[in-house]
Amino acid sequence: MFPLRLLQGIHAATKNFLQVFTKKSLTLAQEEFLLSLEFFLAAALFYWAAVFVGVFEKQQDTLKPNSRFLSKMELPHFALGSLPKETKRQKRERLQKQREQKRKDALRKQRLKVVFDPVSKKSHWFLLPSHRVEGLDFWIHTLKGNSFLEKRSSLLQSIEMMKTPEKPVLGFDPAFGEKMRKEYLVKAQKVMSYLHENQMLRWKFKPFFTNWRIQRFRKINDTDPITLEPFKQPVFVYEFSQQKTYRFEAESIAKHIHKQLAKNDGQIPTPQPPRNPLTNTFFRIEQVISILKQCKAFGFSSWILEAFVSSRYDITSFLAIYTKPLRLNALKTSMADEGSWDFIDTMSDFIQSQHTLHGKSYSKVTYEWAITHASEEDRMKRWKKLCLKWYETDIVVDDPDAKEVFLGVIESKTKSLCDPPVELVALRQRRKTMRLAEANGSRSAGHTESTG
Repeated sequence: MFPLRLLQGIHAATKNFLQVFTKKSLTLAQEEFLLSLEFFLAAALFYWAAVFVGVFEKQQDTLKPNSRFLSKMELPHFALGSLPKETKRQKRERLQKQREQKRKDALRKQRLKVVFDPVSKKSHWFLLPSHRVEGLDFWIHTLKGNSFLEKRSSLLQSIEMMKTPEKPVLGFDPAFGEKMRKEYLVKAQKVMSYLHENQMLRWKFKPFFTNWRIQRFRKINDTDPITLEPFKQPVFVYEFSQQKTYRFEAESIAKHIHKQLAKNDGQIPTPQPPRNPLTNTFFRIEQVISILKQCKAFGFSSWILEAFVSSRYDITSFLAIYTKPLRLNALKTSMADEGSWDFIDTMSDFIQSQHTLHGKSYSKVTYEWAITHASEEDRMKRWKKLCLKWYETDIVVDDPDAKEVFLGVIESKTKSLCDPPVELVALRQRRKTMRLAEANGSRSAGHTESTG
């Protein structure tokens, strides 16, 4: 009796639900179809219940009579009935498929969130509150780009597209389309004004936020890394990515950057971008601008630093524009250090070329000794002066005819210097004799002390 009453209750509840849902009473044919469907579902339910009971009894018969509990290894096989046991490979593949499905679901949810909720998280650059923009923040955040310039260009493109009216579509009122277009342009102009207002607000707050961040940076050095002395005129360099502050003495950092820009390999200028003396890494362009401004405020500058500023802080443009001044600077630097190999090679090449030009014999040993040991002699001073003038003329003068005239004048002055260097040979011999005498004297003194 209970199953019959249960079926009658289910039938009555289903019938009432359908009548409420359709707001109509069921016909006799519909009621008969509903009753047959309920009997079919009940029969299917009883069938699967019987199958489950049969499988359960079969598993019970296969168990040992004395075993009361299944072991952990037999429990999955018993619970799944006739299904085979899962291998390690199948388990690994199943877990991999589950992870892949979870990843796809997460990506799908993320895409849906971006599409349907674009202003759930406001951009970091937008500072104006929602009530200030009159409900147009949705439009502002859905513009293309993540910065002011990108969003401004996107809005300008849409305004240009809407300025030209489109042809009316058949079946639509053209006056309504024109009204919508004008309303769009009015709102677009408001959005543009809000974008500019937000950018002005950012510029006003930028110094405050920048100083607030700088106050929390870690100071790296307490003394100047070049002179190792306390700071008198400090120059500050900030590394925002690492939240560090570097300090340098204005004079020493200005000289350091000057040397980097004035580097040369002989007479070939090889300027290098300014480096941080502490980390040996290149300064960024904004750091170079700040350093040179601070140094100039303290009164430390030079023509090389000013030329680098006028080249827009680009090392390639700096070398291309100021090639001649840099070559002259390289020449004077190499000729100023008389003990360097650049000076020795430059003087030797010039003297040898002049001897070859005038057809005179070149005493290589004598001149190589004189360049390094007798630079104070009158002949060597004149050679140095003419050598410097010859290379300066070659660098500065571009006109071939004028250059030939100036070089001819210099070559005429070197003709008398190409005569045999008798005084240099005699001076070398005297110094050699004096050196031998000093060596013999010291040797005899040491012998006397040892015998005494």
